[in-house]
Amino acid sequence: MKKTILFALIWVAAVACDQKQDATPQAELKATSVPYRQMTTVAAAGSDLKVDLQEITDSRCPKNVVCIQMGSAAMKFNVSDASNKVDVNVIYKGDRKTDYQTFTLSGQTYLLRVSEVLPYPETTQSPKLEDYKVDVTIEKK
Repeated sequence: MKKTILFALIWVAAVACDQKQDATPQAELKATSVPYRQMTTVAAAGSDLKVDLQEITDSRCPKNVVCIQMGSAAMKFNVSDASNKVDVNVIYKGDRKTDYQTFTLSGQTYLLRVSEVLPYPETTQSPKLEDYKVDVTIEKK
């Protein structure tokens, strides 16, 4: 019986070592900071897109305050390539699973992901619209 258990453990270890990872590693996308109302170029898998943060409405819970909900920041971007442009609306809640929006530009589908919205609201002062910077990445789908 001991030999059978030992053989089974060795067989399982050998099979586990033989498994190959089929997933190819994805290149890490670098976020680009887009200031409010300043056209910024964002690289998107071989093509450069121009991104302009048009509007931002920040209802996130300020620092040092206990809130029932975290709130969100709603943003409107204007994204353009050499020939077309499109408006993209994103609601940022601080959750990587939901802080993105897909859009189509010149027949190509893209995903615009927001990773950070600065400055974070404080109780002592409200940030001016000109102070906002949003970190975005754009990838082809």
